[in-house]
Amino acid sequence: MQIMSFNDLKDIVKSGDVIALAALSVSNLPVNVLKHIAKAHDEFGNIDDLTFMLANDISDYRGDGYDLDSFVSRGMIKRLIMSIIIGSPKTIEAIKDNELEAYIVPQGLLATHYRNSSNKFPNMISKIGLHTSVDPRYTGGKVNDMTKEDIVSLLEINGEEFLQYAFPKVDIALLRGTYADSEGNIYMNHEAHLGEGYSVALAAHQNGGKVIVQVKEVVQHGSFKPTEVFIPGELVDYVFINEDPKYHRQTFQHYYNPAISGEYKVLDMPEPANKFSIRKVILRRAAQYLSEGNVVSIGFGINNELSNLLVEEKVDDLVQLNIDTGVFGGIIGSGQNFGLNYNLDAKMRHEMTWDFIYNGGLDIAYLSFAEVDQFGNVNVSKYGDRMNGCGGFIDISQTVKKIIFSGTMVVGSQSTCNDKALVIEQEGHSKKFVEHVHNMDFNASYAKELGQEIYYVTERAVFQLTDEGLKLIEIAAGLDLEKDILANIAFQPIIDDELKVIDQNIYQDNWGGLQQCIKDNGSNY
Repeated sequence: MQIMSFNDLKDIVKSGDVIALAALSVSNLPVNVLKHIAKAHDEFGNIDDLTFMLANDISDYRGDGYDLDSFVSRGMIKRLIMSIIIGSPKTIEAIKDNELEAYIVPQGLLATHYRNSSNKFPNMISKIGLHTSVDPRYTGGKVNDMTKEDIVSLLEINGEEFLQYAFPKVDIALLRGTYADSEGNIYMNHEAHLGEGYSVALAAHQNGGKVIVQVKEVVQHGSFKPTEVFIPGELVDYVFINEDPKYHRQTFQHYYNPAISGEYKVLDMPEPANKFSIRKVILRRAAQYLSEGNVVSIGFGINNELSNLLVEEKVDDLVQLNIDTGVFGGIIGSGQNFGLNYNLDAKMRHEMTWDFIYNGGLDIAYLSFAEVDQFGNVNVSKYGDRMNGCGGFIDISQTVKKIIFSGTMVVGSQSTCNDKALVIEQEGHSKKFVEHVHNMDFNASYAKELGQEIYYVTERAVFQLTDEGLKLIEIAAGLDLEKDILANIAFQPIIDDELKVIDQNIYQDNWGGLQQCIKDNGSNY
């Protein structure tokens, strides 16, 4: 292990290198290392045509920060392989304008492939991604016209279909830890989540590449327990000591909050309860599908706020929440804090969390939708002018037993509640229930083959995926079936012969009915 300086970077990172990161937003992001690579490019001009691989979205969210946009605006990146991209507007525009190659692949596959990336396991082979946009019978994960090379192929083994993922070898691992000791061992004491940095380091090491880790400080060997080592020093080539706190933030909001890194528990809810709104109504109805003892996957979007609802309803102890970043239990942060928990039960490496998910660890998943079509297919990643990727949506939706898709029925609609009934004050401008989805992130036919139980919850109505198709099973009180529901759907759903009214008690400021609902479900679970 060597202590690295700015001048070293121009001789370590070279044009054409494949660079892998293991970060989420600014958490675990080695911002100061990225800054110095960008500055080395500005000064010496010899670091171009890079490939970046990252399982999660990264962004420093600061005008003077360094992230994907900083590299793309300098023309340094040739190709991106990722699962989700939200916080990098310049990069998104460059992808749309065919200025660089880009692939969107399932997050779990990308996070777990590093440890299998050796001569003994040359490629990943999995059923994850079949019959979605990742499948080469659709786009093979290619995002734009400039992206030509096939990195996903279809295989048949013993009469069963699989996808083979051929990811490039890692030349440079850019990672972050809290401390390094004098032997190069890396510790994650203050980090909000562990990430897949260990496996990324393995992949770079076996390929003869270099492992660079940004840390706050180098401490004497033996300062921490051996069991606290996250990356052993044998895998670490260079340590970069960060001396500027703004380049080593635990989260966007915090330089360091020990409650987020699991070093103590908070007694009071760290975020305010959700204000009464249509979003809260949707979450309440969706939460009614929970059973006591469920292990619950919380997805990005509206479901960010589900944890707040469970705390407010005093039922957070009845279920176990899971975020695929590797944190279990506790109170899930919403907004910019999503994916980072207070009062953790456990913290695991990112790729190990996918082991848990792939091996049936989840009972139910709460996912969002951008579009739902007449067959029950779902698009979550590419719609209108927006492109954000699938993240772990595909991995989870092809693994879990029960899925609740949540969202508003019409984009831009304005609704309120009056006397436990829903009132549409202003109709929206875009239908989310369409004839055909524009991107296949969830394939309903394949879900039927897998025997999954699927519901679609909106503020106006609830639908269920059946063998016959998408069935309308509930409608909100106060609405007209033709005017408020069917007129805002681009197809004719099956209508249940016993169409029910959604529980009216959720359409008011105070509810308090979730605990009994969950316990009743648990008795039948």
